[in-house]
Amino acid sequence: MRKQYSTFHKEKIAAAALMVAIMLLISAIIGSYCCGEQLATCWIMCKPGSYVTIRATPEKDGAEHGRLDCGDSFRTDGETKDGWISCCEGEGGWVYCGYVVTEKPEKIGERYVCVAKKQVACRRWMAGPQLEGRAAWMKNGEFCEVFLMADGWAVTSRGYIKSEWLEVSVE
Repeated sequence: MRKQYSTFHKEKIAAAALMVAIMLLISAIIGSYCCGEQLATCWIMCKPGSYVTIRATPEKDGAEHGRLDCGDSFRTDGETKDGWISCCEGEGGWVYCGYVVTEKPEKIGERYVCVAKKQVACRRWMAGPQLEGRAAWMKNGEFCEVFLMADGWAVTSRGYIKSEWLEVSVE
């Protein structure tokens, strides 16, 4: 014998099914951004007053999903692809790793001197390509302004330089 359901019962079952579908959809959306992994915090280290774009895809021409200002933090599941790291802020997306550090950048705002034995390369971003022309090298004894330091790198008025080659100027 077949069980009969009242209209009220059918509505209750439909509402429950709808709730389950909504919860599954929300889980899928969250999972697509951060894969449900435990999230870590990273920071943006660039020249003060500038920003880094969050891209929809891990490529420089990917659609813009937002931006992170110098010193901003963001959450990530740590997934990397072709030099980009996943970003779980806002709509989610990808941030170029050359501007990402794992420790909060320390604001410096002081004059430093280069203490390398000969000279050091000034870079476009951390571990990135060397600048061209006169700005490509910083020689022992030359001065620069240091804006931020983190993860062994310094953002300076000359570009990105390994912080081990810099000391606070006493002059």
